[in-house]
Amino acid sequence: MARDSYERKISSEEAREGYILVEKAALGFFPPIGQAFELAGGGGTASARVEAPDCECRGPEQPHQHYFIRRDGLPQGSRWRFARDVGAYRLEAIG
Repeated sequence: MARDSYERKISSEEAREGYILVEKAALGFFPPIGQAFELAGGGGTASARVEAPDCECRGPEQPHQHYFIRRDGLPQGSRWRFARDVGAYRLEAIG
């Protein structure tokens, strides 16, 4: 079943580091990793992409990736929804 939106509550790390984590199960909602897309919200539209840097936070025996979209200025505990529009994506505060 295809997703029609993706929601996320911003953690303290996400707020501090300026990104929104994308869960692996939600990757199909977004364009392919690294592909730029238009993201509207916060009074304007900007280019965004899902990034997936290699990580060894579990040790070198368990390499993996974390998926995220860079976005500064989102306060800890706030809730956000990504929705698809024709030709772009929209980020909106919820709650």
